[in-house]
Amino acid sequence: MAEFSDKFVAFVDILGFKNLVNRASRHDDMSLDDLLRLAQTLGPTEARSVFDAYGPVCCPAAHRVRKNLDFRVVQISDCVIVSSEISPAGLINLIHYCWGSVLRLLTEGVLCRGYVTRGEIYHTERQVIGPAYQEAYSKEGRVSVFSDGEGESDGTPFVEVAPIVLEYVESQSDQCVSEMFNRMVQRVPDGAALFPFKRLEASGAIGGAQSEELLKANATIRENIHKYKRLMWSFGKPSGERALSKVRHYEAALDEQLRLCDGLDEVVGKLQQPAVAVHHSPPSGL
Repeated sequence: MAEFSDKFVAFVDILGFKNLVNRASRHDDMSLDDLLRLAQTLGPTEARSVFDAYGPVCCPAAHRVRKNLDFRVVQISDCVIVSSEISPAGLINLIHYCWGSVLRLLTEGVLCRGYVTRGEIYHTERQVIGPAYQEAYSKEGRVSVFSDGEGESDGTPFVEVAPIVLEYVESQSDQCVSEMFNRMVQRVPDGAALFPFKRLEASGAIGGAQSEELLKANATIRENIHKYKRLMWSFGKPSGERALSKVRHYEAALDEQLRLCDGLDEVVGKLQQPAVAVHHSPPSGL
């Protein structure tokens, strides 16, 4: 007999897909092959078989119930539904999967929006039913995290993480899960969302080769941010004020990351000065 299961559930959607489809149908610098490639980038379905064979990819030593984490993926057109068991390994691998999808699409200049929650769901390779799916689907269009305060009626372009998921993470003691979650999720006063940049911090213990490595990593992040900003405006070619607003939201978040990069360079520069004691880290929030 079919039953609902308590699981972590994510719904992620490609923004501006209708515009991309129209461009492909007109053969306007877009093809059906391009659309299929983007859809596969959003929701690669081989993840379940990888977990079947090898177990968790992210934080492999974290507690789990099943080797494959009861991980399920259904990808339909421009959206993907993902679910995993309730366990530290189940959650962090679902977050890692969605975070990777967001980052891969960002490298194409494409933005996503979505919602990650916990609740009852019936999820097979072909079917998704349940209140948790309905919640994630309905809240995807009303994501408000990183809002500019002007009341985006159709949501900001981020994959938001529900409070119930944040509470679960805070209740866990696994250091790997906590650290990886904080690398992939950005928290702000009005919520939290996936954000594809590892936060770098400097402390008074850093010096010499460590400082050089940190500056090099920071420079790479800065270079990638500039590249993503160019791609968002070129590949996506947002049409209409609503689409432009989405890009501006993400651009503002990326600009804030650039300011953090600049701040990190300044801190490391001070740490490299002789006889100067500095204990500082750049802000971790937007």
